[in-house]
Amino acid sequence: MLDITDLALGYGGTPVLDDLSLTVPASQFAALVGPSGCGKSSILRAVVGLHEPDRGSIDLDVDRRDVGFLFQDDALLPWRSARHNVALPLVIRGESRRAAEAEADVWLDRMGLSGLGDRFPQQLSGGQRKRVALAQSFAPRPRMLLMDEPFASLDAIVRHRVTADLLSWVESHDITVVLVTHDLEEAIALSDRVHLMSNGPRANIVERYDIPLDRPRDLVATRTDPQFAPLLEELWHGLAGVVDGVSSDRRRLEVQA
Repeated sequence: MLDITDLALGYGGTPVLDDLSLTVPASQFAALVGPSGCGKSSILRAVVGLHEPDRGSIDLDVDRRDVGFLFQDDALLPWRSARHNVALPLVIRGESRRAAEAEADVWLDRMGLSGLGDRFPQQLSGGQRKRVALAQSFAPRPRMLLMDEPFASLDAIVRHRVTADLLSWVESHDITVVLVTHDLEEAIALSDRVHLMSNGPRANIVERYDIPLDRPRDLVATRTDPQFAPLLEELWHGLAGVVDGVSSDRRRLEVQA
């Protein structure tokens, strides 16, 4: 679904990524983790064409119109109701306003927001706004979804519920996902593969961790799976090694000593 080869990009002459390669097969849930400022979000922006690479290639087996982007902030238009926010991408794609609004109501209902379509973003809670954003992302039925720390601003209970909604729809519709997150537990609980990035500048992917947990997944049960704690420890050692500038193998030896 996504194949990035030897990607290099920067801002104002300052390099951010260099020789980065990433492959995400169709229907796979991939997570990007790494130190702050290493360019994780820049990868997503390059994929959807918001940032032009300096070098390298980005091959998508899907039209960019079929790629959804869920930002950390919900990015809802404050002057449009929840219904009209969800309907907007459908109207942009050419559907009639009536059909788009009817489809928006279907998705709001699926997200547990039945009866709230006429409310404006400022009249909704943070969790409700995030569900509207999810409905807006899913309504055009994307084949790929890019997410840039979309749940970071939510409290623990709301975050769990919204994440469970997302996981259910992704698994049932075979959507390909690339998630940027700083939460290692979230990365393991949701993903099929976690990609660890190096420090910047000129960051790239230094390690990949396959997550052999069965699907469909329950977010609570997954964390009690016997494989979860060893995976988390391995990923933590890898990230700590990147931050400290040492290899993950050397980091494990130091901790064991």
